[in-house]
Amino acid sequence: MNREASELFEPIGESKALFHIHKLQNMCNEVRKQNSDSHMHNYYTITWIKEGEAIHATKYVEYILRNNSILFVPPGLMHKFLINSNCSGYAITFNETFFTIKESGEGSVSDSTLFSNPDFRSIIHLDENKIDVFNGIVSLMEKEFEGADRYRNDMLYHQLKLFLLESRRIYEMQHDLNVALDEEHPGSVIIKFKQLIDSNFRVRKNVSSYAEMLHLRATCLNEISKKTTGITAGELIRNRVIKEAKKMLYGSDLNTKEIAYELGFQDPAYFSRFFKKYTNQTLSDFRSLVRK
Repeated sequence: MNREASELFEPIGESKALFHIHKLQNMCNEVRKQNSDSHMHNYYTITWIKEGEAIHATKYVEYILRNNSILFVPPGLMHKFLINSNCSGYAITFNETFFTIKESGEGSVSDSTLFSNPDFRSIIHLDENKIDVFNGIVSLMEKEFEGADRYRNDMLYHQLKLFLLESRRIYEMQHDLNVALDEEHPGSVIIKFKQLIDSNFRVRKNVSSYAEMLHLRATCLNEISKKTTGITAGELIRNRVIKEAKKMLYGSDLNTKEIAYELGFQDPAYFSRFFKKYTNQTLSDFRSLVRK
């Protein structure tokens, strides 16, 4: 498999560069085959089907993408993606470090309904006017991606944010945001679980407390999480803590001890070990790298 193809779809847990953009027509047959089997990624994926046809399937829903459809897949979603050999378009991937640590406050674009919705239909359709807009943004991304100057990552970040904001605007016009699934549907449960994590992760870090709020057994919540996202409920909580730690290391001047206290860790040394264990980087190394 060539380097470009191997970077498009890596198993979760492997290292991933901050941002990539590739043409679908350059995808090799081996990667197409890998995609047709159940798999997940540890990064966000956007796939724009400009021409051709593809099928996206999760455990709960399957649908067809046709000309000028854009699909948004969050990290940790178990899915299949079957791409017609005649497909053309783009695959854009980015991870937490590239995007979300620069976001602050509520309503991060990467955490919006584009990537997180109860029915897993994270898809928009472009009309003729919007095709020109998205072509322009993607052309800028391609050009910047091939560059190497000091402004490259910042330019890509803002271009990606523009792409996502335009997408979110279209999504909210094309979908009824008030539609909710049955209270017991796994998709509805996992969305509520993630919302509870966002509100409580600083003070609640164990699965049982969230299971109690959802009126579930901890084992049941773990099972739903594993089937829906591919990772356990505990990993979802842990990932949210790590995500916030990265944001604070990037965007604040707090020292690591102060960040530990802000995130609900009474022992800063334990927080340091926790971060190192799950990121393979020390707090100071991460801060130095991401600010470079």
